[in-house]
Amino acid sequence: MKIRKYIKKTIAIGLIFTLALSSTACTKKTEGAKVAVKEETQDEKTDLKDDAEGSDGVQKIKVAWQTNSYPLQYEDEDGNLTGYEIEVLKLVDEALPQYEFEFGEPTSQDAQYAGLSAGKYDLVISNAFYTEERDKAYALPENPLGASLVGIILPKGTEGVTDFASAAEAGLKLSPILAGDGLYYVVYKYNEENPDNPIELEATDSADSFMNSIGWVAEGRYDFAVWPKNYYEQLVTSEDGELHDYDEKLDFYDCRSVYTYPIIRKDEPEVAEAISEVLGKLREEGKLTELSEKFYGYDAFKYDSE
Repeated sequence: MKIRKYIKKTIAIGLIFTLALSSTACTKKTEGAKVAVKEETQDEKTDLKDDAEGSDGVQKIKVAWQTNSYPLQYEDEDGNLTGYEIEVLKLVDEALPQYEFEFGEPTSQDAQYAGLSAGKYDLVISNAFYTEERDKAYALPENPLGASLVGIILPKGTEGVTDFASAAEAGLKLSPILAGDGLYYVVYKYNEENPDNPIELEATDSADSFMNSIGWVAEGRYDFAVWPKNYYEQLVTSEDGELHDYDEKLDFYDCRSVYTYPIIRKDEPEVAEAISEVLGKLREEGKLTELSEKFYGYDAFKYDSE
C-alpha cells in the first residue's frame, strides 16, 4: 500500500511519541521539549481571540496536526487530509456552525504544544491521553475524541499469558518505558487498580526504549512489552514495516482501550464544552466506532476505558 510506504521512513519518529506527552508518570502534562515561549498578556490573548472571529460571527479554530501519523492524521495519495482524528473533527465542525475549523500545514509535536501555549493554535490532536495535569493546563472535553487499543507483546509460544493480569501473575519482566509516556501511564493505572497483582514498572529516560523494546523481547532480554496496537501493526505486522523482521518471533494480545482527547487552549472552555457535546452524540450514534473500524480495521473502543 503506497500510504504505508510513504510513512515508513518517518513513522519511527513521528508516531512513537504520540502518547509521550509529559514528563511525569501521568501523561497529559505539556510537552517535554524545552521550548522558550513568550508568555501572553491577557490583552494579547483577547486580541488573538478577536482576530479569530470573522465578521459573520463565526469563530475560527486553528487545528495543529502532525504529518505521517497514519492512521490518525495524514495526507492520502491525492494530497487530501484525512485519518481517524481528522475525520472526527470534520464531523464536529459540521455540527457546530458557530465555529470553523482550520487545518493548516502539518507540524511537529513539539511545535504543536509550543504553538498552543503561544496562542498560534487553538486545538491540538495528537492521540493524547487524559491526566489531571493536562486537564489543569488546558481545556479538555469531557467526552473522548477516540481510543487507543493497547496490548502486550510476547515471544511467540509463551503459554498462559494474554493480558496484564496473567503477565503479572507469571512474574514476567516488562521492558522499560519512557518516563511520562502514555504507555507508562497505562501500566501505572493497571497497578493502581490491581495492588495485589502489580507489574514491575521500570521507567527510563531513553527515547529509544519504545523501538528497542521489540528487539529486547524477541531476543529474550525482557519478557514482554506494552505497545499501541496500531503502531505494532504498522511497524511489525506490515510487510514493509520498520520492524517486520521480528513478526515471526512475536505475538500481540489486546488488553485495554485508553481514551484520547483533543487538547484545547485553557482560555477556550466554551469551545471544549461544545466539542464535548458533539463527541458524546457521535459516540452514541456509533460514528466513532465506525471511523475506528474504517481507519484501524477494528473497534478501538472494544474495552471499557478509565
